[in-house]
Amino acid sequence: MRSGPVILTALAMLAPGVARAAEWYTGAPSSQGVAPTSYIAAFPPQTDPVYSAYAPVKKPDESIRPIGGEKFGAAIDFAVTADTKGSKFATAIATIAPFSGLDESGIRMRLGGVIGQYSYTNTTLGTVKGTQSDVSFMIGYEWVTARASFGVYGGANYDNNSIDKYDSANSSVGKGTGLKVALDFNYRPTDYTMFAGVASFSTMHSAYYSRLKAGYAIAPQIYVGPEAIFMGDDFFKQWRVGLHMTGAKFSMLQVGASAGVLVDKVRGSGLYGILDARLGF
Repeated sequence: MRSGPVILTALAMLAPGVARAAEWYTGAPSSQGVAPTSYIAAFPPQTDPVYSAYAPVKKPDESIRPIGGEKFGAAIDFAVTADTKGSKFATAIATIAPFSGLDESGIRMRLGGVIGQYSYTNTTLGTVKGTQSDVSFMIGYEWVTARASFGVYGGANYDNNSIDKYDSANSSVGKGTGLKVALDFNYRPTDYTMFAGVASFSTMHSAYYSRLKAGYAIAPQIYVGPEAIFMGDDFFKQWRVGLHMTGAKFSMLQVGASAGVLVDKVRGSGLYGILDARLGF
């Protein structure tokens, strides 16, 4: 059970925040296609970036810089996400541009960590509680222009998912390492509009995560608009739709928030909320 991007660039991120697989959760491996009647509900934990995305729009005084620009750039993204189905997860992701500024094209290194808890109901076992942690390291390249960025990454992740009761149908329980790939983009075609997205996939339980945003500026660099999130793995599948606020800035800190509804094939609907922040250096 996991979901797992990330967009951490110059002033752009994987909305995000840049993993997991493909069938509606049925309470059994997706290849069976039929949900056992003993399963009432399941909660898919959040295991991928959920932070805001910020475009690399340069200030006028940044148009003149020494040849070669900055030689180092870094940012740390934090996020907490929760829903009415008993999920609470925290994410921290560091992105480093070792040879340039984050507002310039170049090589990127990304280290991420996720930890949290979830629960679901089984009519035989009762409430099943789980904890999940995930760490990942990826190397990639990001192309940055004045109004857009696009990054691709590849690496590995280690996931540890445990539950307090044995459940033979939960195929995502256990520890393991997988290969992980991710991409992200951020595009601001005008001073008033933005589009951003992140997607990732891990071979560990075929876990995937994707988040898409569109926004309109209500103030300088502050955007509001719709978002859609899709996530799943060998054990579940879920989608979310909501509204986001992205880009409020306080010195070196940028913050965002979003909220909306989630839909799961077995457990029905619920509500979710996300608070995120980015600290740039």
